Amino acid sequence: MGVNKGAFITFEGIEGSGKSTQIKLLASYLKKEISKKIFLTREPGGTVISEKIRSLVINHLNQKSNPLTELFLLFAARAEHFDLIKQKLKEGYIVLCDRYLDSTLAYQHYTGSIPLKYINYLQLLIDKNQKPNLTILLDLHPNVGKKRIIRRNKKLDRFDRESVEKMNLIRKAFLKIYKLNKNRIILVSNNLSKKEVQNNIRTIVLKYLNK
Repeated sequence: MGVNKGAFITFEGIEGSGKSTQIKLLASYLKKEISKKIFLTREPGGTVISEKIRSLVINHLNQKSNPLTELFLLFAARAEHFDLIKQKLKEGYIVLCDRYLDSTLAYQHYTGSIPLKYINYLQLLIDKNQKPNLTILLDLHPNVGKKRIIRRNKKLDRFDRESVEKMNLIRKAFLKIYKLNKNRIILVSNNLSKKEVQNNIRTIVLKYLNK
């Protein structure tokens, strides 16, 4: 592929898995060592409209909300966001995105009530390729993830407040998705130090970019 061409790389994992920290570290490293054309973004979010939808999803929906309401809000945010991602890819950017389709599958389908065919249909309307070029799945035991969330000492949103039992179901969902997509998803254990995990991620990403 070469480091001068666009690539869409996503980070996935349960809450507290360290993906947000690791994706920021990778972005800083790539900007400094390889290319200034690095675009760091997140889902839901990434644009003005999508960030407003993010606030609705995180702060205003709850367990009593209709699952379809959340699904349509997430895809409305993605429709707006992916237009920006497509433009960045055309311009040769390496796009690093904190969550994408795999989170939708894990939360809305495997641990939710949304049929897979609905998600696939909506995704195809937005992204003809449907999936990123490369996905880093940070794996961590939910007990450790929950402790890390608490140590952040920040106001917890509804996803942060999920039980360890629910987090374990979400972790299993991500692992199932990984097993079905080993050609795209690389599993990275986050039981090591922050530096060791980052070095492992850099090795994976550089290998992919230099294909």
